[in-house]
Amino acid sequence: MVKTVNTVNTAKRICVTLCAAILAASCSSSQPTTSEPTTTTALDWTSCNGVECADLDVPFAYDDPSRGTFTLKVSRQRALKADQRVGVLIVNPGGPGGPGVSLAQNAAFYFSRDIIDRFDIVAWDPRGTGVSTPAVDCIDNYDDYFTRPLDAQTAQRFVDACTERSGDVLPYVGTANSARDIDALRRALGEESVSYFGFSYGGVLGLTWQGLFPETVRAMVLDAPPNPAASRAERIAAQATVFESLLDEFLEPPGRMDAWNAVMASPPTGITAQMVLTATISALYDTESWGELETALTAASAGDGSKIRAMYEGFYYQDAGFEDLRNTFEASVAISCVDDTTRTPIDDLTKVAPRLHVFFGPDELCSRWPAATSESYDPPAAGATPTVIIGATKDPASPFAGVRATAMASGNTRLITVEGNRHTSYFGVDCVTALVDSYLIGLTDPGDTTCPPGAKISE
Repeated sequence: MVKTVNTVNTAKRICVTLCAAILAASCSSSQPTTSEPTTTTALDWTSCNGVECADLDVPFAYDDPSRGTFTLKVSRQRALKADQRVGVLIVNPGGPGGPGVSLAQNAAFYFSRDIIDRFDIVAWDPRGTGVSTPAVDCIDNYDDYFTRPLDAQTAQRFVDACTERSGDVLPYVGTANSARDIDALRRALGEESVSYFGFSYGGVLGLTWQGLFPETVRAMVLDAPPNPAASRAERIAAQATVFESLLDEFLEPPGRMDAWNAVMASPPTGITAQMVLTATISALYDTESWGELETALTAASAGDGSKIRAMYEGFYYQDAGFEDLRNTFEASVAISCVDDTTRTPIDDLTKVAPRLHVFFGPDELCSRWPAATSESYDPPAAGATPTVIIGATKDPASPFAGVRATAMASGNTRLITVEGNRHTSYFGVDCVTALVDSYLIGLTDPGDTTCPPGAKISE
């Protein structure tokens, strides 16, 4: 998941959360519910943070609108060059659980000028997330739950809190429900077809929408989608393996191994070994963050754990400036667990992740989750327009084998392979950006392509 931009701090933050790494939703094998779409009225746009905002009401359950209603927050930045406008690009940052309105409010931080010149960038906070209402709300103090390994008792407290505060909405926040919201949004925009760009789990959501409404898809780009056909347990095991391999690489330079081991064995006052693991996972997403982790470990070795704590808080969106995203992890758990109909236990990960296994398992939350999804779906069929999928060879959150399997299983796809360690590559690798922009704007087929890190397309 791409961490949204703090509008006070205009630096682009490409941090990611546990949501993207561990809690991507699973497909089930049940058929999607078929029902006629409910009537959707046009959106009433108002000025909002430099763009346009509106509310979209959608039913808890499309086959029974009487059960209740979500009000989704929607944002739109109109194409900057109206005379060159191609259409609407609906965008999602991933998660699951990630609110999305800032992707339109800060479109220039996420998309090239060519894209924002030619597309209306439309984003939304999916049901249960962000400032859409009702949102999943479970806990207030993350330190009470995540500063130490999540044991059975603590996990049950978390589940009980979610049930108490948000039990009425938990069955209705699943991926298939949310995919139907994309079509409701399309209809509210008055568009016969739209283009879609999904980051990380946003790819799973996009594939589900495509499977349900293939005739409405003009073009679709999925950057680092997890494999929707794999079970949650399979994905977590694959992630743990890649993260452990990257930790091995991080610890290779002289001194790092000793520092990491020392801080893990005896953390300074104010932090715990679990918080060190969280900071480590956060940094391993991208080699550009390894220096930050090294600095934090050096400070912690000298007795200052503040940098480790800051990385831990940022991982869960508990840092200053991200108040609207504070329920991201809670929504992530709710979406992933309700989608995971099998809830297969995670295998012992000590062999594949001897240092990090305690961070990834056992899966104490979903095994206790009370709600089942109100709507499930089959893995989607191929669409008429090629779907462009992007995967990095050493992506720990969406391991490349799963991204490649998604491309192969989805039929009419083109795979852009990025050599390197990063989670999401668009607007970070010039080669990817150029290929994707040509596809979205002119439907230029990129074919199956490999992009070395930092590579550019020759003119």
